Amino acid sequence: MGLLTGGAAPLTTSFLAASALAAWKGDLTNLSKLASYSAATVSGMFLVVLPAYRLSPFHGLYEYPGPLLHKISELPMLYYTLRGITHLKVRELHDKYGRTVQTGPNSVSFLSPASISTIYGSATALDKASAYDIQHMDGAGLFFMKDKATHARRRRIWNRSFSDNAIAGYHDEVVQCVEHLIRCLLKRTADNGKVDLVKLLPQYSFDSLNSVFFSGHAFSPSLMDSDDPKRIVAQAAEFFAISESLTHIEPLFHMTMKIPGIGALLEFEKISIRSAESWLRNGPSFADGISHWFDTDPSQPKLEAADLPIEAETLLIGGADTIGGVSVSVVFQLLANPKWLAALRKELDEQFEGPPAGHQLRDLDDLPIINAVLQESLRLGAPLPGLPRLVPESGTVIDGNFLPAGTFVSVPIGAYHVDEEYFPDPHVFDPSRWIDEGRFAPSKHLLLAFSAGPFNCVGQKLVFMQLRIMLAMVLTQLDITPTAGFDAAKFWAGVRNRRTTTFTEPLWVKVTPRARK
Repeated sequence: MGLLTGGAAPLTTSFLAASALAAWKGDLTNLSKLASYSAATVSGMFLVVLPAYRLSPFHGLYEYPGPLLHKISELPMLYYTLRGITHLKVRELHDKYGRTVQTGPNSVSFLSPASISTIYGSATALDKASAYDIQHMDGAGLFFMKDKATHARRRRIWNRSFSDNAIAGYHDEVVQCVEHLIRCLLKRTADNGKVDLVKLLPQYSFDSLNSVFFSGHAFSPSLMDSDDPKRIVAQAAEFFAISESLTHIEPLFHMTMKIPGIGALLEFEKISIRSAESWLRNGPSFADGISHWFDTDPSQPKLEAADLPIEAETLLIGGADTIGGVSVSVVFQLLANPKWLAALRKELDEQFEGPPAGHQLRDLDDLPIINAVLQESLRLGAPLPGLPRLVPESGTVIDGNFLPAGTFVSVPIGAYHVDEEYFPDPHVFDPSRWIDEGRFAPSKHLLLAFSAGPFNCVGQKLVFMQLRIMLAMVLTQLDITPTAGFDAAKFWAGVRNRRTTTFTEPLWVKVTPRARK
């Protein structure tokens, strides 16, 4: 960039000097002409020189393959992100250019196990990139912490909420939320003849997280009862979409936030603040998730109250929104693949005589099919783009390629999950790929739905617990059938991802009490 800076400085200096001289003489007409001429000259220089530099051998990423427009500008990736199709387009780039491809002027995407280890692995993990400099609220939040040391200190606090003992303490709340979901599924079907799972399951996931982490203080009444008139679910998705889009123009993020109209889309921040204030005002009704952050043990670090609003935002989006999207994906896959729905029902029927009681639902961890179904649904239903990391000042070598300092690098999770080299018949829903000799074998393949290394998702154990309980209770008590006109290909083509998975098509089903033979 020194080449560009050196070229711009003389023009800027000349403009300022000439402007001062013109103003001193009182020649405002000449000053106006000079300003227009100089602005056009500087703009023209950047329109010509900057692209030329980014395509020249002087650029640190010159040797990396990729489309010319991607090498010049972030606009293509911004466009894909706005449409929610980054996962598809990056996969196309890798199909065309190979395992390593330049996706932006300062960004390189890698598609190999070796690159996963270097970029995200515990020992060598790189710090998060400036794409995470999109914090708009006060306080310090885990999601926005970029360096490993700072992140690790806050992660110690979060870890207490996701220990085995803590998760066991949430069990009854999760069961009650699923019981509520079952009632809503039956009621909405009775009232309307059908129910849209794309709408209801995210409402359920927000209600569940509200109970488990906020003791129900985040919002009331429940979204399943109210049908979410304040659009909390939609606002969470909009917030993530805006944040993901602005990562491609990160230097303009805070400026953009001041544009009239943008603030309305960030209403979700106000919801997070109110949720935190309500929890602080009312306190926990049991050992909920947040209560573990304020541990009274003096030997343990605890969260500052001022940081709770921004951590509440992370919880509501990263937790509830994730479970909602995965819930839709897994039910869709079972409806689209009835042999696996039958196999899962058979496994559950053999495990339980009738609908399982609450305490019996603690025994789902070792059932192979239910866990494999969830694992496979996460593989296909979490088409995340790459999570960007920053190459340090010393530079680094990834998969035999040297990367200069300041480069953004990533592995496209959605593309990796459907790479036939790592997952044979990658677009086929096949839970058997996660089963070995009759046992659930999650280590047979590397799944990146929760990322990897020190920045991985802290809540993945809780996510699996909630999803297992939801599936077991729903499938043993209800029959779920798609309505007439169910088009699996059309529904799946409508999957979008902007750091969170959304669906452009409804998933209409009819739900009735299960008729047991």
